[in-house]
Amino acid sequence: MDSVSLITLNDATSFVTESYKLLRTNLNFKNINNRYQVMLVTSAGKEEGKTTTISNLAITFAQSGKRVLLIDADLRLPRVGGYFDINKRKKGLSNMLVDSLPLDSLINKVEKLELLEVLTAGNKQVSPTELLNSEAFKEIISAAREAYDLILIDTPPVLSFADASIVSQVVDGVLLVVAAQETKKAMVIEAKKNLDKVGANLIGVILTKVKFKRDDNYYRYAKDKSQSS
Repeated sequence: MDSVSLITLNDATSFVTESYKLLRTNLNFKNINNRYQVMLVTSAGKEEGKTTTISNLAITFAQSGKRVLLIDADLRLPRVGGYFDINKRKKGLSNMLVDSLPLDSLINKVEKLELLEVLTAGNKQVSPTELLNSEAFKEIISAAREAYDLILIDTPPVLSFADASIVSQVVDGVLLVVAAQETKKAMVIEAKKNLDKVGANLIGVILTKVKFKRDDNYYRYAKDKSQSS
């Protein structure tokens, strides 16, 4: 597995891991009565850390006792499978949609995490927008609702393709990833406008690539705790 990207699985006491746990706590606080069983994670532009974020978020929820399904719906540039050492040629979401394959036949188990399962993007060369806008995709999400406590879906950036806006119609909430000091304010505003146009339920913004001062007391505490473990 990608030990750098999946820090919540490989370094349980790091400051970054604690930040993901805090994010999980905040989402749980909002998620009273499981209002947000299915959540989409996207970004305004590329390289903002959305796949790293959703993967670590899935891990932390599974570690807390929830049965989690992580779906890679970025059929254009899929990365989730690589993070979890799943062969990129393996069948996944696109194969399900094209060939009507059952969900449980394509699920990938995650080593060390009994409650986390991954559905990769698959290996079919297809039109992502048409597939994600299909009744078949809606049926997959409906089936997943019956089998999992939480479904997290990774999609392409909002401003690059229509995919995120389409998928937002079948989820309960959307989380927008924004890279600190990299993503331009105008891009974030435009991304929100695009989501608003389709009635997406934006429930939060996740700030990534934040640089902490090394003399910060909490940073120092987390680092010392990690080194002593």
